Amino acid sequence: MKPKDYEATTTVEAETPYAAWVSLRDSEDALRPGDILEANDGELRIYKYVGFEEAQWQVPESVVPQEVPQ
Repeated sequence: MKPKDYEATTTVEAETPYAAWVSLRDSEDALRPGDILEANDGELRIYKYVGFEEAQWQVPESVVPQEVPQ
């Protein structure tokens, strides 16, 4: 996943991702599969139908130019 593909929308104070889910489940901001939770320390969790899974932003590999033989 890439940061440019996601937009921060809601802030919730919760001890765990599941506590955040419970806090939001009956609101218009309820978590849906594919939603990302980011902790204060930067840890990411993606919400799936079966719970939360560790996630990370995709970082593009740097391309090192190769020398062209002359």
